[in-house]
Amino acid sequence: MRLIGYLALAMTAKRRRKRKVIDTNCLQCDVLRSYLWDSTNNYVVLTDYAAMEVYKGDTLTWIYDRMEILAQYPKQVLVLRGTQDICGLTGPAAASQEQMIDAAQTHDFSNYCRNLLAAQRGDLLLQQQLLEHGREATAHIDRMLFDMKTLSSGIDLMENTYSPAELKVLRRREEHTPQMRKKLIENVLLLARHLFKEHPFRLDYPSGAELRNTFIFRYALCAYISILKRIADGGAAQAKPEKLRNDVIDVNFAAFATYFDGFLTADKRASEIYADAEFLLREVFAMPPWWLRVLLSIGTLSRN
Repeated sequence: MRLIGYLALAMTAKRRRKRKVIDTNCLQCDVLRSYLWDSTNNYVVLTDYAAMEVYKGDTLTWIYDRMEILAQYPKQVLVLRGTQDICGLTGPAAASQEQMIDAAQTHDFSNYCRNLLAAQRGDLLLQQQLLEHGREATAHIDRMLFDMKTLSSGIDLMENTYSPAELKVLRRREEHTPQMRKKLIENVLLLARHLFKEHPFRLDYPSGAELRNTFIFRYALCAYISILKRIADGGAAQAKPEKLRNDVIDVNFAAFATYFDGFLTADKRASEIYADAEFLLREVFAMPPWWLRVLLSIGTLSRN
């Protein structure tokens, strides 16, 4: 009976769906092709920034190659809602993969791929639509450069909160001291509060366990990890605006990946941000499950 149970668990695990966020730099990788070919239960999660990077630049020259692998497996692609909309998710919805997925765009992805093929074969109307999307995506990504001066100043301010001895620890990639770990927690929470305040939707700052599940908090966590890496590399002065912009996009990918089953990327730095965020969510910012919180609250009431 125990053997049958193990076999049942193994079969369930084998059939379990995997959903991994894709970085744009991995769209043409053999790793992606193998992942999708291995099982129909392997899914790719497409974010708005991935879509923008696909369209940016010389759209008609690059988009067909960038989307070639996904177009072969359209039923295994999940398209997310826009980042700004997902920032507005609160309560249980904030941690729900299903609430993040744009059902209409995901359902229509096969048709989108057919239109891509038609455009590649010369459909001028569809080509014009692609070019318009390309202009919008390029303009958005170009506008991001205007915010990099603010980000650079923020990195400098954050660097100033660390003592010379602590900066040496960061730059030598040594284990953080207890004081540095405490500072990380405080600064992540401060950054999250700031991002909630500045969001165009004027979102309320969540309390307790709800905060950990919000995208803004996970973005703040990944952003702070990215900032620490920039400080370790010598500070903001060592990074050009284009590189800082890439950091922002990597942070977005990594934050989304914490909700799913992994991150497909060819970028070592982006992969490290994701791995560090997963560790901190599990070991530092962990929250007890709802049933345990109920038991703890009952225990507290009984003692009172």
